[in-house]
Amino acid sequence: MSDLRAELRGTVAPAVPQYRMLLPLGWQSYDVTADTERDLLGAARTRLAQAGRPDLASGLAVQVGDAMRSLRAQDAFAFALAGETAPSWALGAASLVGLRRKSTPEIPLDAVVEDAVRNRGGIAIGEGHRMVRWTERRPVMLEGVAAVSFLINFLIPIPGTRRTQAVQWTATVAHAADMAEDDPVLLAWVALFDHHVATFTWSTR
Repeated sequence: MSDLRAELRGTVAPAVPQYRMLLPLGWQSYDVTADTERDLLGAARTRLAQAGRPDLASGLAVQVGDAMRSLRAQDAFAFALAGETAPSWALGAASLVGLRRKSTPEIPLDAVVEDAVRNRGGIAIGEGHRMVRWTERRPVMLEGVAAVSFLINFLIPIPGTRRTQAVQWTATVAHAADMAEDDPVLLAWVALFDHHVATFTWSTR
């Protein structure tokens, strides 16, 4: 489900070298700037007005603002969402966020990788096995209903940092609390993001 027109190009985060990565068909990428926040809110207000629900705009603005502040606080530099016609909607809703991670004296990145492999089923993927992928399950409440947030994490070291900095892509899929860990839908999500994150490459241009 690749689409050359949906190629994510990292150019807006000075601390992260330029990169390229193919997104699933129909997905759209965004940065975390104030301009993006305004554009997303403007588009959402238009859709709400067309649906006859302009009264929901103020509440949505609060939600979007909170979400963007949370991303910036996590040192996020990009995120991607499925467009309305994306084939991945057959599997449900998901999001993909790119974060910059740094080693700390308490948690060096080598320890993060070791923990992922030893305790979280982490495996190496991509050309040269240069990425580590692991999954996590976290209980959440969605509109008062118990659910699970399924996280698919990918850690990629940033060249020249001696494994003290990395890019982490995290795909998040919310699902019913009673869905099995090996449900075909979740396995399909893992396969989809494995395929696309494996196309990640540092740009030399």
